[in-house]
Amino acid sequence: MVHALLRHSLLAAAVAFAFSACTARRDFPEPAVGWHSSSFSAVFGRLQKIPGSAADAPPVWTIRFGTTQDTYQGQLALTPPERLVGYSGDEPVEIHGHVLEQPTTDAFNGRWYVIDSIQMWSDFK
Repeated sequence: MVHALLRHSLLAAAVAFAFSACTARRDFPEPAVGWHSSSFSAVFGRLQKIPGSAADAPPVWTIRFGTTQDTYQGQLALTPPERLVGYSGDEPVEIHGHVLEQPTTDAFNGRWYVIDSIQMWSDFK
């Protein structure tokens, strides 16, 4: 009987410990959001649709491929917008093209990307 009581007490303590460990909050870093080739001829990331600066201004499409500490602050604005017809934002995509070498006078100065091709990307191809 003493062994059964001791075994029951140990089991109850183990269950209580397991449940207390399950409620502990753990913060993990964001997984890598994308990738790019060294020349930026290929970029993998998530599309973002940013509203225009004025009510009648068209949205700006971007691809998020890294963090703000990465090259191009981890984000490139995309052009031409006609290549993005049918997308709504937040899709994982693979784009091919090149970084626009001309300076611009907007918030994405030096971070525009000319799209040659774009396709949805999935791990399950």
